[in-house]
Amino acid sequence: MSSVKELFCGLTTNPLPSPRKRTSDIAHAPFRNCDLTTQERKNALFNALRYFPPSTHAELAPEFAKELVDYGHIYMYRFLPNVPIKAYPISDLPCKHQHGSAIAHMILNNLDPKVAQFPEELVTYGGNGQVFSNWAQFWIVMYYLSIMNDDQTLVMYSGHPLGLFESNSSSPRVVVTNGMVIPNYSSKSDYDKMFAQGVTLYGQMTAGSYCYIGPQGIVHGTVLTVLNAGRKYLGLESLKGKVFLTSGLGGMSGAQAKAAVICDCVGITAEVSYEALYKRYEQGWVTEIIDADLDKLVARVRQARKNKETTAIGYHGNVVDIWEKFVNIYEETGEMLVDLGSDQTSCHNPFNGGYYPVQLGFEESQLVLKQEPKKFASLVQESLRRQIKAINTLADAGNLITCLFFHVFH
Repeated sequence: MSSVKELFCGLTTNPLPSPRKRTSDIAHAPFRNCDLTTQERKNALFNALRYFPPSTHAELAPEFAKELVDYGHIYMYRFLPNVPIKAYPISDLPCKHQHGSAIAHMILNNLDPKVAQFPEELVTYGGNGQVFSNWAQFWIVMYYLSIMNDDQTLVMYSGHPLGLFESNSSSPRVVVTNGMVIPNYSSKSDYDKMFAQGVTLYGQMTAGSYCYIGPQGIVHGTVLTVLNAGRKYLGLESLKGKVFLTSGLGGMSGAQAKAAVICDCVGITAEVSYEALYKRYEQGWVTEIIDADLDKLVARVRQARKNKETTAIGYHGNVVDIWEKFVNIYEETGEMLVDLGSDQTSCHNPFNGGYYPVQLGFEESQLVLKQEPKKFASLVQESLRRQIKAINTLADAGNLITCLFFHVFH
């Protein structure tokens, strides 16, 4: 039977584990588009193989090269752990020092499939918030944490374990730096190339620093924002019967649904990924699901407003469809179905899966993103313009407050 101790055995290379495919029934990161030169592809392969003895390169190189072509990054799926990843009790972790156990505990939490957005791509949240760049780094870091004592410090450079260094008991046990580059080479294109080559990563705030706590981390701030929008702009102490429309039910944006319930309003949160939507429903962040039926949604909103219900509706579909539907209803009847508007899609990464265009379904979007990235980017821009146009139409009517944009133009 597999034991948690196996997670700390280090990177196994003799013999190599058998090749394996990624798991089919969990969410996976979209294709990472990056136009690498021939030399940059060689660099990516070289940087991946640096963790392995030369005797293994003939077997691993073609496999890693294929991953780069198929997924836009080398994740090393062959080295996925066989032991279930979750935040095991610190007392169960075979580390020499409790500090090492605590850090390993947090890493395992970040990569738990019930927690992480794309666990097998080592993404915790935000579409591209990496814990590590590949699974070789995971194995090496877990081993280092198991042998680390209280006068050593582990140094991490964008997922790469530089090594264990002598320090002292009052020093940090781990020093992490992610995405540190010279400003002249810090464009989005530069980042995409560097990430593909395995020399940088975007750790978000808490993915690459191993301290993610899920949507609860921003529930309080979201609640205060929604409450004070009602107080400041609607002149209301109670939001009962008021409709709060937004989108995004990912690792952080999922907080919006819970905030709607805490604020006693009718919350509508659109999400294009059913897997993400259902995860939040199972966790209790969303109270009901409506599956891509705008007429059903409108009827439910009218009912909830009339009865002044408190609910968090998860709508499986694109939020642009909802905004435009509400505009059509307003222009035809004068009925305003929304009072507060927001958005928390990952628009820091709009052209690589952080935002899905309304013109395409979820699966079709992923296909176009991989095969026609320029077309995908153009569709995203058009979709954003449509979204803002619809929002502005309702805002100009004098009834809609759009003060809650978290990430649309981040």
